[in-house]
Amino acid sequence: MKTLLLSAAKIILTLGLFTLALRSIDIGDVLLHIKRLPLSLLMLTAGLLVCQMLVSGIRLSAIAEMIASFVPLRTALRINWIGSFFSLALVTFVSGDVVRTIMLRRLCHLPMRDSIGTVTLDRAVGLLAILVIVSITAPWAIQLTGDDRIRRSIEVLAVIGALIVIGFALVGYLARHSRIVESVRAKIKGSKNVYVVLDVMTVARHLFDGRRELPKILVTSLLVQIINVTVIFFLINGMGAQVSIWQCMLIVPTVMLISLLPFSVAGWGLRESAMATGFALVQAPAAAAVAASVMFGVLTLLMSLPGGLLWWSSRIAMPPRSAEGI
Repeated sequence: MKTLLLSAAKIILTLGLFTLALRSIDIGDVLLHIKRLPLSLLMLTAGLLVCQMLVSGIRLSAIAEMIASFVPLRTALRINWIGSFFSLALVTFVSGDVVRTIMLRRLCHLPMRDSIGTVTLDRAVGLLAILVIVSITAPWAIQLTGDDRIRRSIEVLAVIGALIVIGFALVGYLARHSRIVESVRAKIKGSKNVYVVLDVMTVARHLFDGRRELPKILVTSLLVQIINVTVIFFLINGMGAQVSIWQCMLIVPTVMLISLLPFSVAGWGLRESAMATGFALVQAPAAAAVAASVMFGVLTLLMSLPGGLLWWSSRIAMPPRSAEGI
């Protein structure tokens, strides 16, 4: 019942956010902008999103190898695609991560602790990549507006982002010292579940120990965000707006960061409102910004659909529960 109520609340909030995003925009104008998109541009952006899925699979494989053991790229890509499908198809925010954790355990025979650590670190470095970009580009983003409130908001977001990145690295560095971790465990005096929680909280320690895989993880994390920026750049310009790739770099990462907030279904509504507000700073039509956001969401959803078929085949291929590693 609690899950059902939460899902209903998210759906209602998503509809409300859509209404807010469209309050001063003619829906017909949004549809007109979408109709302007040439088929070739849609195919290009869809191809970029497929490449993004491949890049994400490379990152997941590298993180799994750093934490536990080697996971073939083909298997990592399959798991990531299935997780993406569940993240977009279900209302619950962490559904995709839960599925990826289970798939790593069953298909790759990783211990549950390592599966949780792999998915947690994968999610964390993806978030950190956005925060790094937002923090670095903040001085230029501030110049897009003369509104003091917006400028202060960008400054605060940049500072918070930088502090989170630094804090994450600091916790990971301290967690490398076994004495500190063991002293925390001794004070808590919990069960095995407490150790799992500690591993999740200190998952950043693996980044310091896995220096061979670290460059691959960092590059792929940044590349995922660059692909998002590029896709939005093609979509919004294909609808007639005149926006540079640099302006998209200043706006899109913040939009993606806002869309990760667990207040709506897969970021719908939040992303559209943020896009309309962000691109208004560069005088782009609000209808074009919302239309670009809608098409980004639709294309992302369509590109995730093969994950449903992969999940069905994986269900058949999964070993029985008695054969799972703990």
